[in-house]
Amino acid sequence: MVQVSLDALKEHFSTLGVNLTEPVLKKCVEICETNCIDEEEFVETWMAYTVSNLGGADPTVETLVQMERNCLAKTEQETNTSSKKQKKTSSLVIYNASTIDSFLDAEDTTNDDICKLYDTSHEGIEKNIIHTPDRKLARKNAGIIRSPRALFSPASFSPTSTTPSSKYAARTNSGKAMCSYGDNSTEWKHLGNSHLSVELSRLVTHITLNTRYMFEQLREKAAVLDDIVDWIGSYLIKKHALDEPFPLNRPHAEPMIVVGRVCCDANGHLNVNSVLLEGTRVMSGGMSVYMDVHQLPQYSLFPGQVIAAEVLNPTGRLLMAKKLYTDASLPSPERLPNISSQDGPLHMMVAAGPYTQTDTLTYEPLEDLLQHVKTNKPHVLILIGPFVDSTHPHIVDGSFAETFESFFEKIIDGIINTLKDVKCQVVIVPSWRDAHHHMIYPTPAFQLTKHYPGVLCAPDPCMVDIQGLMVGITSVDVLLNIGKEEISLSTKGDRLGRLASHVLAQQYFYPLYPPEESLNVDLELLEKHTHLGVTPHVLILPSDLRSFIKDINGCVVVNPERLAKGVVGGSFARLVVNPPTSSDGNCAKIISGEVVKI
Repeated sequence: MVQVSLDALKEHFSTLGVNLTEPVLKKCVEICETNCIDEEEFVETWMAYTVSNLGGADPTVETLVQMERNCLAKTEQETNTSSKKQKKTSSLVIYNASTIDSFLDAEDTTNDDICKLYDTSHEGIEKNIIHTPDRKLARKNAGIIRSPRALFSPASFSPTSTTPSSKYAARTNSGKAMCSYGDNSTEWKHLGNSHLSVELSRLVTHITLNTRYMFEQLREKAAVLDDIVDWIGSYLIKKHALDEPFPLNRPHAEPMIVVGRVCCDANGHLNVNSVLLEGTRVMSGGMSVYMDVHQLPQYSLFPGQVIAAEVLNPTGRLLMAKKLYTDASLPSPERLPNISSQDGPLHMMVAAGPYTQTDTLTYEPLEDLLQHVKTNKPHVLILIGPFVDSTHPHIVDGSFAETFESFFEKIIDGIINTLKDVKCQVVIVPSWRDAHHHMIYPTPAFQLTKHYPGVLCAPDPCMVDIQGLMVGITSVDVLLNIGKEEISLSTKGDRLGRLASHVLAQQYFYPLYPPEESLNVDLELLEKHTHLGVTPHVLILPSDLRSFIKDINGCVVVNPERLAKGVVGGSFARLVVNPPTSSDGNCAKIISGEVVKI
């Protein structure tokens, strides 16, 4: 019980210019002792109450009773509620691979005890009394079947995070080839013991670890877009031997050549009536002019695409397109891969995240992939993020009981320890969706806390040189993003191949502008670090669209899909590159591959 002094109360109130009568002072003391508060806290509470509710009036016995009921009673109630919450929180359990079995066994025991209450049959009573060993053995075996794989399981506040997926375990299409390319009689298992060099290509300027991002201003962004149009436009003019381009807004009765970037006249999706062509500041003052494409026999356009066009522009306000030039693809590398017959074919495996299903965090598909690597022993394993997917339900709901960084290090440790007896070099490419990393595109490489021999941390995007084989890699779903915005008419070939050809034709890993809303793109870094530099021998574009391996103008484009798709398993790709001969002018002829269900 708090000891309250009348003199102290008088002094606090007199300091504020308030004089109290004897009955009011006694009531103040009573309230202080009942609610266990001292004189200073009481006076502060009264002043807050009278200013808010009584216009600063002096206290009376009646108003003090009102204050106690309205203020001090609520404070006591909130304190009790908070203490109850703390008691409830104190019983929080963290689940991981070593504790989940005990949770499930305890749950089964509880369910069995409840069932016993309702089992009144003779057999049930006898069974409950005897407790035969078979029952215990069955329960133990069931626990073994339930037990998650401990290699990648995180510490979590939710037991479902570390519980294996029943749908994944029930799959029947594991090992099925979804698509293939090249020689069907290829031996996928590497039998040799050769070691090949794997490094980042010097033909491309890759983003570095200490790069600053998102410091761009509108003027710089406009300049970057203008430079891209000027660069690719000049390349189109030179490649297709076209005449010098005219300004977009110059009236001209005869056919003329113009260069610009395809835009939409609104925030919605592009359509045939909303196509604008935006010119450069030097040539056209940065103006945008409508382009009529109804007279074209075929076309394939998307926002951000840089094109050259033969048009009529009689009024200066409408471009009537007669022919489009969109292919600005770069030449292939001058040299073929340096793979000798003694080394044998180059074997590669490629997988893209997410690496676990949406209903669990046990990373079973990743473990199964590593078993494939141990069996087939490829020279190179390429793993593309996200590894800790920021869109995963268990990450979004905050059920992690450890940091994202520590969990990612656990994943890398598990991968390297599993492959320690396999002479396989691992290339790790991040994703802007990795919860523990920079959510920006282009994305700097991972910076690991440990040094792992045979591991190359590459940025996104990147160009990897594997014994002279140029492999372009990006984690962004550029195929799906372009596919949502593209309009086309009477185009030849399949749609997936056409979408992939846009990347090669525009010389950039991500040519779409404006980008997908969820993708954080730094335009200045995009101009510097996403240019292809050269048409690669192999281009890896993971996507949620259907998997494929296609030869597009001498470049083998691979979509391995995702290793995990929803609550089921996904797929991965494996490639074999044979030693080239003097007659092999095209690298695509010596490559074989297939996309396989995990």
